Amino acid sequence: MQKYIKTAHTALRGKTNGGIVYMFPMIILKIIYLVPLMFIWRILTQGGVEIEMTLIQLLTYTYVNALLADMLIVRTYMTDWDFDSKSTALFTRPMPVFGQVISRTVGEWVPALIMFSLPMAVIAPLFGIQIMPFTLWFIPSLILCVSLGFALEFIFFCITLRLRNVSWLTQVIRSAIVSFFSGTVIPFRILPFGLDRWMGYQPFGSLGGAPLALFVGVAEPMRIITMQLIWNVVFWGIAILWFQKSKERMVSFGG
Repeated sequence: MQKYIKTAHTALRGKTNGGIVYMFPMIILKIIYLVPLMFIWRILTQGGVEIEMTLIQLLTYTYVNALLADMLIVRTYMTDWDFDSKSTALFTRPMPVFGQVISRTVGEWVPALIMFSLPMAVIAPLFGIQIMPFTLWFIPSLILCVSLGFALEFIFFCITLRLRNVSWLTQVIRSAIVSFFSGTVIPFRILPFGLDRWMGYQPFGSLGGAPLALFVGVAEPMRIITMQLIWNVVFWGIAILWFQKSKERMVSFGG
């Protein structure tokens, strides 16, 4: 366990080597993303649009999504273009590859959680945000969401290895698909034509939108947790098997 903690600490230091000022652009971008959405939900509800969520639920959903964005939609350095041989370097260290990537990613989350998420959570009541979860099932749901996110990351890494020179295009398409189908930007509950019932059953629906729906109390905990458990078993099985086969296709660029 000590080696994973040390890896996470090293990743944390890497994120803050430039000092606190270095983190300000990231914080500003998160606020720029958050503020317009908060206004949009206010305008929709005040305009008489019929949706199955209250204004407080919509605002809380969007606010918590901004605070936990890195955890709700997991992104690691593995799915970037492999121009500096970082994927090959994973096999030169005396640690399992999955453990390296997970511990490093978790370490990279810490600065944003301390400098952005924690202060914003403290001042949330000033904006009328309910910062306490509606149900404690939110916690296991968040853990399962993060776990599934890492499984999908390894699967996308295998896809990147297969496609090689079009990895940037893979990232763009992947970001667009995951952002919509995960329910983090637009809650499934407000989708028309009964789509909310079906979107929760697809694998991306067990990512960010699942714990957020439990946080604001617009979903059934047992259904959410069950689907997350099923997709975790399925995609971790695929990720482990596919990753073992994809290692033979690995090609690195650079020194």
